Amino acid sequence: MTNKLKQATKTVLVTAVLASALAPTASANGIEFTDVPETNVHYDNIYNLAERAVISGYPDGTYQPARHLTRAEAAVILSNALNLDTSNVTERAFWDVNPDAWYADEVTTLADYGIITGYPNGKFKPNEKLTRAQMATILSAAYDLEIFNEVDLPFTDVIEDSWYDMSVQELYRFEVTAGLTPSKFEPNEFVRRDTMASFVVNAESVPEEDIAEEWMDYSVGFYNALEGYKSQVAADVDTNQILVTIPQSPLEIEDTYLAAVAGLLLPIFEMQEVYVKGQSVDLTTLDMDSELYDYLMEQLEVAFQSDVNDLGGKSLTLVFVGVYGEEFEYTIIYQNEDN
Repeated sequence: MTNKLKQATKTVLVTAVLASALAPTASANGIEFTDVPETNVHYDNIYNLAERAVISGYPDGTYQPARHLTRAEAAVILSNALNLDTSNVTERAFWDVNPDAWYADEVTTLADYGIITGYPNGKFKPNEKLTRAQMATILSAAYDLEIFNEVDLPFTDVIEDSWYDMSVQELYRFEVTAGLTPSKFEPNEFVRRDTMASFVVNAESVPEEDIAEEWMDYSVGFYNALEGYKSQVAADVDTNQILVTIPQSPLEIEDTYLAAVAGLLLPIFEMQEVYVKGQSVDLTTLDMDSELYDYLMEQLEVAFQSDVNDLGGKSLTLVFVGVYGEEFEYTIIYQNEDN
């Protein structure tokens, strides 16, 4: 998820407080659906979203959990869940979406963020039912559930290299879905209203650290493949450490990639906020090409004109804050090659 979208989605996840099993199904604020029994496996997630006005029921007091979701309805639910500002829509994204339609602003806003793309003929087909394959692609895009190594799926009905294959892998990797059965994802099945609630809550609940570590694994490989003077880097996701081994050299730090290690390897600008532990400057507000590196070198108590070997024995701990307030730390440890 881009930092712009993460900012738009900064909201508190509320767990629905449910009434006694002997009373009608109801949330703490009085919302109740007469057709959602506690035996429905999606019960908690339905009320979670209802509490936050992400979803709503029908005038007759029902939720109609088994009803299939349309693409327009899915767009509104997802826009609500992401807490997007839909008030600045100026142009239609799809020619079959009437600007006055109840879902038009949400569809256009999601298209602006690149979460939905529609069909090659320029249509969105708002009244068509949403398939599970389509659901996988929009959830993956909305919550930045990106992976860089393929996952061995247990689903025999997911076509390899299909347009939805990687999105299903991403949902499976981050435990957003386990399939309709242990061996079937059913990509062409339509998404039910109760199932969509669980998909959204599960996607919201993916730890920011898990997403960050996917990027980190990719970034370490990218860094180590760079040509020119560089250190060798290894990341340990179990200890939350990044070890930077500095080869002996007469070069100064400004002539190497060492100043860029934090910016290249850690997802500073993919997070809501990032701090050097014990400091108050939010690194996501700094310009990556100048201010960020200057500040990090200052915290390490070295200058760009310092000998590269002066970094040996130093360390820097960064504190990451995700969209929903989740925090985790990573420590960059510099060591000289002969240690």
